[in-house]
Amino acid sequence: MNYDFSAFSGHWPYRFLRGSGVSEQLTEYEQLGFSGGCMSSLDAIFYNDPWEADGPLLKALDGTGWELAMCVNPVFPWAELSIRRAYRLGVRYIRLYPGLHHYPIHSAVEVCKLAEELNMAVIITGRMEDERLCYLLDQHPVSVEDCIVLAAQFSNVPFLLSGFYLSELMTLTIPHNVWTDTSGFRHGMDPVHELTEGGFPLEKILFGSMSPLQCLHSNLLNLPGNGKNDILSINPKTFLEETNDRHK
Repeated sequence: MNYDFSAFSGHWPYRFLRGSGVSEQLTEYEQLGFSGGCMSSLDAIFYNDPWEADGPLLKALDGTGWELAMCVNPVFPWAELSIRRAYRLGVRYIRLYPGLHHYPIHSAVEVCKLAEELNMAVIITGRMEDERLCYLLDQHPVSVEDCIVLAAQFSNVPFLLSGFYLSELMTLTIPHNVWTDTSGFRHGMDPVHELTEGGFPLEKILFGSMSPLQCLHSNLLNLPGNGKNDILSINPKTFLEETNDRHK
C-alpha cells in the first residue's frame, strides 16, 4: 500500500495546472502503485463555502480508496455545521490553511474540539507553495511551534503538519499525536535523512506530494532508499490504524 496524504485537484489561480482533474490524478497514482490517499480541493480554499467544491470531490472519490480532506476555515460561522455534515457522510480529515486564510492557529481551537468529539484527524497546512509565487494572496507564515502547542491540547486527535520546511521541523519535540508529511521537503540532496539526523523520528514521516502543485514523480525521487517503504506504506498504516480506531 502506497499512500499520499497531500494530493489535490482543481484550479490554482496563479498558474495553469496540467492533470489536475480527479480522474487524471487517480490514473497517475494508480500507474505509480498508489492504493489511496487524502485528496483536497484547491477550489475549496477560495470559496466562501468550501463545501461547494468539497461536496463534488467527495462524490468523485466514492469507491476509489481515496478520502476527502475537507477544507475548513474556522473564522466562518458555518464551519461547525459543515464539519458535522461532512462527518455524517464519512469524512474524517479536516484540512486547515491558517497561512492562506489569515488567522492565528489558536483560532482553530473550536474546530479541534469538534475533531476530538467526532474522532477526526486534523491536517495543518503551513504553505501551499513558495510565497513569492502566490504574492497576490499574501500567504502569511505559520508558526510550527504554535501548531505543536495546539496539538498538545488535544492529545487524542491525530495531527499532520503539511507543507512545512525542514528548517521549521528540525528542532521540534514531537508529541505522540503529531506527524509530518514530505510536501515541504523541497531543499537538499537527502531531506528525509537530514531531518531524521536532526532528531525527527522516521516513523512520524508520511508521504505528501502536494501534487499537482508539485511534481509527484520528483517528490517520490526525494525519498531515501532505506526509508522509502516506511514513508509510503508502513507509517501510513500506523497513522490510518489510529485514525480508524478513533473513527469507529
